Amino acid sequence: MKQEIRSERVQESYQKIDHPSGLTLLLYPMEGFSSAYAMLTTDYGSVDMAFRTDPQADFTRIPAGTAHFLEHKMFENEDGDAFAKYAATGASANAFTSFDKTSYLFGCADHFEESLRILLEFVTTPYFTQQTVSKEQGIIGQEIKMYDDNPDWRVLFNLLKAMYVKHPIAIDIAGTVESIAEITADSLYETYRAFYNLRNMVLTVAGSFSPDAVVRIADEMLRPAPQLQLERDFVQEPEQV
Repeated sequence: MKQEIRSERVQESYQKIDHPSGLTLLLYPMEGFSSAYAMLTTDYGSVDMAFRTDPQADFTRIPAGTAHFLEHKMFENEDGDAFAKYAATGASANAFTSFDKTSYLFGCADHFEESLRILLEFVTTPYFTQQTVSKEQGIIGQEIKMYDDNPDWRVLFNLLKAMYVKHPIAIDIAGTVESIAEITADSLYETYRAFYNLRNMVLTVAGSFSPDAVVRIADEMLRPAPQLQLERDFVQEPEQV
């Protein structure tokens, strides 16, 4: 289904398309621009630490920092590294994890369609081994220690810890050195299958591009995702402390 959405405030319109795969497309072609940006986002962040996809099953509880860890590992596929592929197209790529979202993005002035294919391919093709997970634990462990020395970051999380007793929003997005040591290749695959369902994701594109090309590439690369049966569980905060 295709819907035209217009903002009278900025006098601009964009298209919302419910793709047959389950992915939501938000397409904002902009005349007069020479570059394009795309961002693929899943509704999954650091606070999502307990979930189930079967209403009859117990909740699966995962270590703090899993969402951020998964973001790091998604760029590595069996046939190479997505950053190297982007370097060949001239695109600038990045990713980030927040409390409730994980996003993968790129910007480019040329080779937009090739860059979009790279994005859709690596985010929909997970590849984890225990060897690569162990290597990443050391890398992210150093990142965590770096943020431990960042005054702004520490003030933020000290404030959150003072505000929340049990809610995972008070835990660093990257987790702790101890929590990420519990992450395994199997736990990453299980988490990926739950949250990286295309029905739980949105592709946003803006700038100089053809909406028809985006739809065509999505048609070629994406198969219909299974129905989403995802339930999250959050620890309730006490009314008094």
